Amino acid sequence: MVSARSTSRYTYAEYLTFERDSALKHEWVDGAILGMAGGSRRHNALALRVGAALEAGRRAGCVAFQSDQRVRILATGRSTYPDLSAVCGPIEGDPEDPSGATITNPRLLIEVLSPSTEADDRGAKWLAYQLVPSLMEYVLVSQAEPRIERFLRLPGGGWAYTDVTEGVLTLECGAVLDLARLYAELPV
Repeated sequence: MVSARSTSRYTYAEYLTFERDSALKHEWVDGAILGMAGGSRRHNALALRVGAALEAGRRAGCVAFQSDQRVRILATGRSTYPDLSAVCGPIEGDPEDPSGATITNPRLLIEVLSPSTEADDRGAKWLAYQLVPSLMEYVLVSQAEPRIERFLRLPGGGWAYTDVTEGVLTLECGAVLDLARLYAELPV
């Protein structure tokens, strides 16, 4: 979850220095440093379950990351912390991040929707994510109901949309998301 926008403008290098010295995570959008709020119990449990399925089912050559992995969209400069991500093949770091902590070539991005982030996850963030050449799948996981939405990049560059409310969804990286297991006994 992201807090209110900052009115100050910072360079990406200033953001990296700020982030390195901060105990909290922040996103960088158009020169603004945006604080990330903690997730609810339900959000955290759901993200953990999806991450466990991602790790258990991933194909050889792919590595899964949880929400502490920063991703930079080179086309826009935006820097985000998706709830989950995966890279298949060599990991490409951000050439502007001397620490090497930021990746630029996710194949999969997953966001667990929250009331405060859903509009951005479906809007500006999704538009920016589409500019990542390596991105093949974008997955939105609802907290409100058993529902997973997937956008899968087509060979021509467009996106196929799938809306799953029961059963399983198999991701391109090999992970199987079983909605019954993911949503069973989630905290409120």
